[in-house]
Formats: sequence, structure tokens, C-alpha cells
Amino acid sequence: MKTRSVNTTVAGAVVEVLKQLGVEQVFGLPGVQNIELFDALADAIFPTFTPTNESAVVFMADAHARVTGKIGVAVVTAGPGLTNALTAIAEAKLDSSPVLILVGGGGESKERSFQLHQVPQDILTAPVVKGFFKPNTPEEVVGIILQAAKLARQGEPGPAVVELSPALLMERGRFTISTDSEPVAAPNIECQLDDAAECLRRSSSIGIYAGAGAMGATIELRELAELLQAPVATTISGRGVLAEDHPCSVGYGFGRSGTATARRLFRKIDTLLAIGCKYGETATGSYGIKPPPNHIHIDINPASLGANFPTSLAIVSDAKIALVGLLARLDKNRRPPNRALQDFILESRNRAESAALTAAVATTAVSPSKFLRLLRRQLERDAILTTDSGSHQFWALNDFPVYSPRSFLAPADYQAMGFSIPAAIAAKLTFPRRQVVSLVGDGGFLMSGFECLNALRWKANITVIVFRDGAWGLIKEAQKRLHLRTPYTDLPNFDLQILTKSFGVKFVRIANEIDMERKLSETISTDEPCLVEVNVDYSQPPPYVKGAGPQMFQNLPMRVKTAVGLRYVKRLVFPPETKTL
Repeated sequence: MKTRSVNTTVAGAVVEVLKQLGVEQVFGLPGVQNIELFDALADAIFPTFTPTNESAVVFMADAHARVTGKIGVAVVTAGPGLTNALTAIAEAKLDSSPVLILVGGGGESKERSFQLHQVPQDILTAPVVKGFFKPNTPEEVVGIILQAAKLARQGEPGPAVVELSPALLMERGRFTISTDSEPVAAPNIECQLDDAAECLRRSSSIGIYAGAGAMGATIELRELAELLQAPVATTISGRGVLAEDHPCSVGYGFGRSGTATARRLFRKIDTLLAIGCKYGETATGSYGIKPPPNHIHIDINPASLGANFPTSLAIVSDAKIALVGLLARLDKNRRPPNRALQDFILESRNRAESAALTAAVATTAVSPSKFLRLLRRQLERDAILTTDSGSHQFWALNDFPVYSPRSFLAPADYQAMGFSIPAAIAAKLTFPRRQVVSLVGDGGFLMSGFECLNALRWKANITVIVFRDGAWGLIKEAQKRLHLRTPYTDLPNFDLQILTKSFGVKFVRIANEIDMERKLSETISTDEPCLVEVNVDYSQPPPYVKGAGPQMFQNLPMRVKTAVGLRYVKRLVFPPETKTL
């Protein structure tokens, strides 16, 4: 057991616990309630990064957790510091990202009213965290932080919050630091794995659907796919769990919003093996999938099993443990290479790329599909791409293949804007030698663009690509289809080149497809932060939207569909006016 004793303040003890946990960097913003902790971080010369706002703090900690598989640490002050961070905390919760949030305490005096930043922080965070902890004495601090960190990583990962009062952080004492803990007993799933293996042996055609929960079992997943000769589709967060140029990979999704290859192949399967996924609304294109009756679902969180689609066999397990068990049982049942399957996948993959790249050169705007295909060709296999919420993310699902695990970071289930740029900076700080690209819309850039100042300050040489269409593009597309007008979705006009110049960051504009490849190459090879403005053509919605949009409408109650249909016909005959400020 690794144990050591230190004589320090509570703030100093917190830093020592973080070291013992293997934390390599902290993201935070100082405030009056947590400055003691920042003083201790400075004493320890602990790598600490302070972005422009608290949502970026947690987005960065979240991204660090996603690219490493380890816990991310965020430090925010009480009250507005915490409420500013709530969106990003909710993103970490819904996307199963292990983040430890250390928040200052406000309103500590029991004798006074109307205190600074006095809000019930436990109640505020309750819906979006796995646990909230508040030590009351110095002796409790070390144990509680270790408990919170364990909770954040245990089972389905997620955020945990520890509130530390200013007075408590100043207390001094001797602290014993130890991170060893009792291992969590794994459930006995031997009989269930026997049943799953028997089902897979009997199946004539199998499909595998993998989510982020399988990121710790990439080798086993690949071996099982090859053993079963099964096509593999992934969720948004699961992209890269199997390289998307592997002979068995069909890319993202398998329902109406998934790739064309996945849709065709998964219609024919008689057994679906789902691993480390929860069938969320975004990942399934508004639940637009139809698992077959033979549906084996493996996930660490029992609440995910059978939540949205019935299962024939539900197994509560870590993905690696379950896949190791299945491989051992099925090793003698290895199937011969399915050349027809592999040829179909390869031909479909090549056809999609050729269609994008051989389209006529556009002289007035840029095709998102062609741009992303060219971008992928310019980048190394392990390059990291981060996205925001928006049309650009859904184009990336279709036209940016992912070849490495933990290299596609997107706000998936919560779909929070403002994620991409902070996430890209955190990824670059974590892996300085890897290429990191942030893909963001102009609306998202207005939320988080000032983080480019920090990319320059910290020498995080990321490339920020702004798809510029002058609107909240995804919402505008929905308005066109549903309302036949587009009020309130246009963005204010701004000169991105002038703004970028004020940041001190390199700027490149790609107005059309003439010479686009050369400009992109020069941008990617630069050794400084760079912002690329792309005049994108969103005249066609991404394939994801073509599938998910009708599915969302189909999910509505019949009375609502009828009313919306009648309104649509009326507006076709009598087009409505649009009056906005």
C-alpha cells in the first residue's frame, strides 16, 4: 500500500491527493472561495490551466478524460462559477466522462443571511452528477476526495463534485495520503456468457454495435469481429473503437441516420451484439433503429439495459471482461473470412469517398463532404478531431473516418455548444505531439472562440476550422422543413479575419474549392495555432438529418402530426411573413 504523511494545509493536502491519483493537469478558474487551492497548486508547480470561463474549464477536464481514459479535474468557485459550469457538467454526465469537480463553498456562516454566492450547490448539481460531497473537517478531506474520484470512474463514468469551504482549505494539519482501495467485485456472469456464446454460435448473421463503454476493450472487440465476421457499427462517442478502415467497420450508426453501408447490412442480421452503449436519442437518430429479436446487450450500467429497446439477453459487465469471456468460449468457432461481406464494405466505402472527392469543383462555396474527406487525407491516423453541436458534427459522422480510439471528441448525448475549442486545447495539452483539429460552426465559435487566446498563450498549436454559414444552421434547416420560414436563426455579421488578427493567431480563408487542398495542407502543417474560415455550402442537409428528421416527426403523437401537416399545407398556399429584429 502506497501511504505517505504530509504536514500542510487542507488545500495542500488536496493537491497531494491529486498527485497520488496520477492527475497530470488541472483546469480551473480562481475565485474568492478557492484561491487557497490555487495558491497550493502554485506552490506545487502543478500544471494548471485557466481558460476564459467555467464551462470551458469543465469541457477541458472532460476532454482530457475522454482522450486518456483517466479522470479529468476541474476547479471552479462557488455560485456563478458553478452555475456557469453546469452545462459542461451535464455534458460530462450524459456522455459518461469521469470528471472530478472541486468547487468552493459559499454561504458558510450560520449567523448571517444574504451571503456572497449563497446557493444550495448540492441541489443545483444533483440531476447532473453521480455524487456530491462536502467534508466538514480537515480529517474528512482526503478520504472524501478519494471517494469522489472512485465514484467518477466506477461503473458508468461521470462527474462527481466536492465542495470545499474557504475556511476549511486554510486549516492546517498532518494528512495521511493513500490511494489504494478495495477492488470492486465483478458480478458473476459466467452463465450469461455461456448463453450469449451459444446464441452467437447459432446465428447465421451477426452485427456488433459498440459505444464508448467499449473503449477499454478495443483489441478484444476487433478480435471478436474478425472471429464472427461481423460488421461493426458505433455510436457517436464510440467512433474509433474499431478503426473505420478495418474490413469489418461500417462506420457510425445502423438506423435511419447511420451510414448507408450500415443500414444495408444491419437489415439482414439475425443477432445484434451491443457493447458499452445505451441507445441514446442522438446516437440512434431519434430511436430510428430496429434491433432484431436476438439482441444481446452488454453494459456496465444496468439502467441502460433494455431502457429503449427490448433485449433477449442483458449482461451487466465491463466490456473487456465480457469480451474476453466470449472470445474464450468462441475461439473454436472461428468463422472463415466472409469475402462477400468485406468486398461489399470496401466497395461502399470507396464509392462514398469517390462521390465526395470527384464532384465538380465549386467556385462559390465549399462542400462540407469534400472538405472533410480532404481534411482526413491530410491528417495522421491518430489525429484528434473535436466538434461542437451542429451540422458540421453530423457531416463529420458521414465524411470524416476515425482510425484511432479516443480521437473523435463530440458532445453526443447532451449536444452542448461551446465544447469543441476548449476540448481541442485540452487534447493538445495532453498529447502535444499529435495533430488536433477543432471543427466548429460560426455560432459555436461565438460561444468559445476567445479560447484561441489561450491556445496561443499555452502554445497549444491546434487548428480551428470554422464552418461559416451565418446562422444557427441546424436549427435553420429544421425551420425550413417544418415552418417554411427561418426567423431568429441568422447570426450577427462579424469579420473573423480581424478578430483572429487581434488574437495573434494565424488566419486562412477558404472561400471556395479552388486551391482548397493546397490551403488546407499549409494550414495543417503550420507550427502555430491557426484559424480557418470555410465558406460552407449547407444547401443540402447532412445524411444524419435526412434520417433523424423524419424519424423525429414519426415519433410525434398522431394528433400533433396532423396539426403540423395541416399548418404546413396552409403555409404552402399562404406563405407567412417573417418579421424579426
